[in-house]
Amino acid sequence: MPAPVNIKKILVPLSGGSSDEKAIKLACNLAKKPKAKVCVAYVIEVERDLPLDTPVDSETEKAEEILSHAEDIAAKADYNIETDLLQARETGPAIIDEAIGKGVDLIVMGIDYKKRLGVFDLGQTVPYIFKEAHCQILLYRGPIS
Repeated sequence: MPAPVNIKKILVPLSGGSSDEKAIKLACNLAKKPKAKVCVAYVIEVERDLPLDTPVDSETEKAEEILSHAEDIAAKADYNIETDLLQARETGPAIIDEAIGKGVDLIVMGIDYKKRLGVFDLGQTVPYIFKEAHCQILLYRGPIS
């Protein structure tokens, strides 16, 4: 597969699912030749009735574990990554804001195969990112389990 064109920064939004590992490895492999920067982000969704900067300790601990695991995966791929923990009302807009703010050229996302009402379902975040992203997107869908 040829690498996407003119890649300097790659954003990998994590969901905590099993497909995250493949997305991180893919991003690191794509970043090596052009020596692109890889940024990995995890979004904690904060309820609308709470202030956006409210500490969510249980979610923060989970997020830090996910980001630490991402660093381990990247280290095994012999690549350094930057990690960010974000708090937002919704994941999709937070990822788009992060992509714009960091000036990324590519978003690499992994999703697990999930069914809803008996049919494969992308959820809300993936379609939102496909609709709103200003940059290239690669989507890895995990196998049917």
